[in-house]
Amino acid sequence: MAQKKTQSRSSSKKQPARKSSSESSKLFKMLKDDHEKVMDLFEEVEENASDVNHAQELFAQIQKELQVHMEGEEKFFYPALEQEEDAREQVLEAYEEHNVVKMILKQFGRQSPGDERWMAKVKVLKEIVEHHVQEEEKEMFKMARKALENDQSRTIVERLEQAKEKAGLL
Repeated sequence: MAQKKTQSRSSSKKQPARKSSSESSKLFKMLKDDHEKVMDLFEEVEENASDVNHAQELFAQIQKELQVHMEGEEKFFYPALEQEEDAREQVLEAYEEHNVVKMILKQFGRQSPGDERWMAKVKVLKEIVEHHVQEEEKEMFKMARKALENDQSRTIVERLEQAKEKAGLL
């Protein structure tokens, strides 16, 4: 009879396992590292504003980092959260912030770094990205820790790594 109780407990329906600390650490560390890298590159661009060629090279790196990061979040991270009622509004806002960043990035194709407005545009883009990063790290990461299961987190990390590798960022 004791054996029967053990079997019924183990066969009872369990809630899906939530992310372990190692899974959340890997996913959120990866996203946070991307954020820090881009913010550091923005600082470098500002510090090297007088060297137009170097500033342009650094900015090209920012563009690539942002494009790969945003695409990864939009394809893999946000859809996993979008169905969660508590996170939906935050995710929709994040998509819109990405759209603003993409719109500004397109405008850089029409301006040269020698243009006096180029650096002003870089600073505005930096502020938008910084705002987005702060909201994502403070609010969305908290929601994701509650919403994502281990296998979802693992899959997101794998897909983000593949996208970065394909883009030559790993």
